[in-house]
Parts: sequence; C-alpha cells; structure tokens
Amino acid sequence: MADFPVERAVRRSIDGVAVLVAREKGDTVHVLADGCSHLGGPLSEGTISDGCVRCPWHGSVFRLADGWNVRGPVTAPQPAFDARVTDGRVEVRLRHLKPEVGPHRTDAA
Repeated sequence: MADFPVERAVRRSIDGVAVLVAREKGDTVHVLADGCSHLGGPLSEGTISDGCVRCPWHGSVFRLADGWNVRGPVTAPQPAFDARVTDGRVEVRLRHLKPEVGPHRTDAA
C-alpha cells in the first residue's frame, strides 16, 4: 500500500491495461481505466478532489467510487474496477454493469 499515496492518482498496468489507482484515507482503493472516455486523456495525471478525479486535458470529472461522469465535456462514465486490499496487496477485477430491472418499453410513432 505504500506505493499508493493517500488522495493522489497513480498509474499502473493490469494485463497491459493502463489504470488509475487512487487511495483514500483508511486504505480504501479505487481503480478506473486511465484513458479518459472523452478523448483518452491520462486521468492518472489529473487532480483528486472530493472523491473525484479531474481529467487534465479537458476537465471532465469522474467519481472514483464508480466512474460516473460528474461533469463534462465527457458524456459517458469511465470504466471502473472492483478493488480490495488483501495482505497489503491491491486485487482488482473489472466491474460489470448491472442490467436494468423491469420491462423495456419502446414507443413507436
């Protein structure tokens, strides 16, 4: 855990995929894909504030907890990973979106 300073973004690679790792106080770790979903900016070079990361290229803001886009110009969330700390090591897996619940409706004109 010493490799991950509190409230700072760090770039790492998981099976060739660049990710941003951000650690909160209390050893909670968040992991997002590093390339911004807007135009690929390096989120690991962005600023961390109020549980979010701000892209250094165009200012898009994503929630660290789930990758949700808080402020644009981005219009899509950032891919997020489930992360946990086990014996001082960070374990990560891609978070799968949960399907919507309930019937889907299409209004035809």
